[in-house]
Amino acid sequence: MRRWVTRVLPELDEDHLSDVLLVATELVSNGFDHAPGPALVRVFHAPDPCRVYVEVDVTSEFPPVSGRSSIADTRGRGVAMVAVYSGDRGVRRRAEGGETVWAVLACDSSTCGR
Repeated sequence: MRRWVTRVLPELDEDHLSDVLLVATELVSNGFDHAPGPALVRVFHAPDPCRVYVEVDVTSEFPPVSGRSSIADTRGRGVAMVAVYSGDRGVRRRAEGGETVWAVLACDSSTCGR
């Protein structure tokens, strides 16, 4: 998935792409960990204003929640990391069942690679 996102967004600079890859990986990982069935991933870039949208369709009926973790834990930080790196995020129900978990990452025009 990370290679695919990199190919889909060749215009982003390395720093912004790194943030997008982190958010996309977390959303997809949560989809596989907490929802039965396959996930569908959409990533698209709007250049003006510069935004990257990441959406993951999952079959779960339960929205993601922030976990509580200690320093020794290896899980429970994904939703918190998505919140830090994305300007906006959320969940919307899909008419056919399940939900779409999404995040929007902002960038300035210098990182957009126009």
